[in-house]
Amino acid sequence: MAGNVCGFILAAGFGTRLRPLTDSLPKPMIRFFGAPLLDLALFRLNSAGIHNTSESQTIAVNAHYLAAEIKSGLAASPWGGGVKLSIEDPIILGRGGAYLPLRSWFGRRTIVAYNGDIISDIDVGGALAHHRAKKALATMVVLPQPLGRDNAVYCAGDGSVGSIAKAPPAGPPQSGGEWTARGFACLQIFEPEFLDFLPQKGASDILGAYGLALAAGKNVTSYVHSGFWHDLGTPGQLLRAHVDLLSADFGGRDLLASLGLPAFHAANGTELKMIEAGKSWAGGDGSITIVGPSAAIINAGGFALTTNAGNATNTQNVVAHLGPLVVAESGFSATGPIKVSHSVIYRSSRIDHKAAHSHAIYDHKHVITAVHK
Repeated sequence: MAGNVCGFILAAGFGTRLRPLTDSLPKPMIRFFGAPLLDLALFRLNSAGIHNTSESQTIAVNAHYLAAEIKSGLAASPWGGGVKLSIEDPIILGRGGAYLPLRSWFGRRTIVAYNGDIISDIDVGGALAHHRAKKALATMVVLPQPLGRDNAVYCAGDGSVGSIAKAPPAGPPQSGGEWTARGFACLQIFEPEFLDFLPQKGASDILGAYGLALAAGKNVTSYVHSGFWHDLGTPGQLLRAHVDLLSADFGGRDLLASLGLPAFHAANGTELKMIEAGKSWAGGDGSITIVGPSAAIINAGGFALTTNAGNATNTQNVVAHLGPLVVAESGFSATGPIKVSHSVIYRSSRIDHKAAHSHAIYDHKHVITAVHK
């Protein structure tokens, strides 16, 4: 256990940019290679020794939009036991106000805050060790390059943060050199005193607290993450993250393990079948052929194509050729022969063979195409 530290997963948002996938699910319950993002965020904290025990409650999650789904997700998660759920009602409190109802719960502990809508192999333990070594009030985990739609985090060579803005600070860093623009990786670590820079009631944004802390001369530092990272805020970003992981040269499957995917599927009685590039796999009764690099999520009943009538054995003239670059969950159906590549197919998807698309995301109600934006 990482001493005197607690974790907080932000999971209250509306997921507006990810619609229509978020019409019936909050964004942290959207699945990545068959695992909800909330589960993978919990795994990320657990991998750094931040987990609940019989003696202490160490992780909290907030919720607002479709909060009942977050509650159910925690109950079903292999890492959700004993997690404190902070439901924001009647209004959502934003990326800053979310901390206010939990101030007494945080106590004097260092807070590790992780956005519930990203997928990464961030070394949380390494970031925490850096935070403590720097004796920082706050630490922002950052990416090597800025993110186009957001303000950049301007960092000095020693990691200290100068500003979070569209342009760098007017003067050079006190430590010398030049400012480097980086992107915020949606993981941050701070001491409880940092929360004093937030408005103490209502909704607010955490970036305002950073601005006030920097203006007060407080020690705000950064920790660079150069590994796997994706913001899954839009359908295009969600598809790209799946494709990038399928395409990654992650020798020995270490990246899969680091993300928590094998651990999740082992705990849930499902199998993550990875099909390597240049190889193929015949699923279930042979009605499905998947060409690698691709992945299949196989449930206890196997991996068989069904007709829209739901009969797994009635697959005459219903053949699916999937891949390359497809992630398919067991339990989808088709009206006839389909050929799909560069796509994510969630369970309960109903695919019309006359309108099957590649470069798409399929769920139980939607076919989302042109998702490269």
